[in-house]
Amino acid sequence: MRPPSTVSDPEPRRVVITGIGLITPYAVGREASWQGIRSGHSAIQPLQGLSNQLQRPLAGGIIPDARLSSATLSSQSPLQTEPSLTLALKATEEAIQDADLNLNRLNRETAGCVIGSSKGGMASFAQLAAIPYSNHSAAEQPPPELWPQCFAGAASHTIAAHYNLQAAALTPVSACATGFSSIMRGAELIREGICDTVLAGSTDASLLPAVLASFHRMGVLASQFDSPARACRPYDIRRNGFVVGEGAGILVLESLEQAEQRGVTPYAEWLTGGLGSDSTHLMQFDPEAQSLAHLINETLRRAGVEHDEIDYINLHGTGTQINDVYETHALQKAFGAHAASIACSSLKGGMGHLLGAAGSVELALTLLAMRDGIVPPTLNLEEPDPECALNYTPLVAVPREIRTALKLSFGFGGHLAAGLVRKWNAER
Repeated sequence: MRPPSTVSDPEPRRVVITGIGLITPYAVGREASWQGIRSGHSAIQPLQGLSNQLQRPLAGGIIPDARLSSATLSSQSPLQTEPSLTLALKATEEAIQDADLNLNRLNRETAGCVIGSSKGGMASFAQLAAIPYSNHSAAEQPPPELWPQCFAGAASHTIAAHYNLQAAALTPVSACATGFSSIMRGAELIREGICDTVLAGSTDASLLPAVLASFHRMGVLASQFDSPARACRPYDIRRNGFVVGEGAGILVLESLEQAEQRGVTPYAEWLTGGLGSDSTHLMQFDPEAQSLAHLINETLRRAGVEHDEIDYINLHGTGTQINDVYETHALQKAFGAHAASIACSSLKGGMGHLLGAAGSVELALTLLAMRDGIVPPTLNLEEPDPECALNYTPLVAVPREIRTALKLSFGFGGHLAAGLVRKWNAER
């Protein structure tokens, strides 16, 4: 048993977000991606080559410039040829610049990274799996450094090595809640005093036949659409699945003390995050949504935030039949009659489901919505499902002051995550 302490435990340190780096199907870059989201236009395109391989029409959130060329990066990492690592490096570079973080003055011993990836380097794995090793001599075998690209921890290793981060290099894996779980873990490292600076977020590049075929067999991919841009329809009565996209979202997290010493203005303060589990089924949730409703209420309670203080909820909103009703029911249970008046939206109708990268990318876009006072729209919501009776901000962005926002993320296997951010106000 732990002996009683004569000294009270120190208060957890406050965590602020000072930099954002984004690569989405809309654009390579933060501001261009945000402009695409708020415009109400879709970035989803047909996947011609993969459609032929799977013998069905497919649409995907394709990153401009063919996932970027690894030649655009000045990195010495031997792993940069893997698309998911290339995306992570590029997004991290933008986040550091946005935070005005001087790397020459950065204390590497108190700087770390938490970069999530739900599956690791799938493109590298597919490439290696296709090599007939028995027909090659030892000299013709792939270089040994290619194998680590397949590991889930490859992105965090790459970022830590590239920037010589010495405090931590972690990789949460929680399916499609991975991105948000990574932000949460990064904030915990700062609260606990382990780090002063954390590069946190996630990356995913999964537009591959094996991955898409797996989702197709699960029956969760959108089908029967007249155009790729209208394939994913969150909360619409005609919804029948999501569209896979690729991207990366990296945030610079800092202790409030360090940010003040640097003289930078944060986007927001990280208030708290919570994790839950709904173990009903590998791919389905309990229709009663008790686990998620409890998680939402507990997250608000820990942060000392009242239900009526929430100005915006960024939804997981995949556009599948079960997920959208589940999320709606949970919010109705948690917020009661007030739920219908809260501005909400899902961003997946316009850029697709970024899988392991979804949570961090969507939180980053939530911060930009908070900065500009604009609630981004839920695309393709033209015929609302009567069971989905919330204010989803259909089709068109709406001006609104956002002071406190709630973000939700889920994943196959029952992973649930919820977190709160508050717009920075130096007077508060």
